[in-house]
Amino acid sequence: MLAALKKEDRLKQTAEKILSKVDSGELKGVYASTAAIQEVIFWFYNRQLLDQLTKAVNALTHLRNVEWIQIDPEICLTSSLLISEYNISPFDSYHLATAIKKDKTILSTDHIYDRIKGITRVEPQNYAGGL
Repeated sequence: MLAALKKEDRLKQTAEKILSKVDSGELKGVYASTAAIQEVIFWFYNRQLLDQLTKAVNALTHLRNVEWIQIDPEICLTSSLLISEYNISPFDSYHLATAIKKDKTILSTDHIYDRIKGITRVEPQNYAGGL
């Protein structure tokens, strides 16, 4: 999601293609953690891109056909266990804990997820190529 919102990113076109298909309803069963919205806020804030922050968050929150999964105590506990066991970042752990709760599948270029037994990581470029 962040790749689609940045001015420049190597995955921008891929992310935009996928999100366009989600928004139009062509892709079904798509979910994301609300941590994705928080991650976007932190990314723009840390770069002092405050003029772009609200526009980016607005775009995400108005994306149609996404099931936004709230960060609940179960996800927080799973997240903390993943951080402790695999030394992954908090946002990566929230995304992964959400995937574990839903269907154990995560769309990401981050190979850290490959280390987690039972998780299927899908490369966004490969996924978008099939659309």
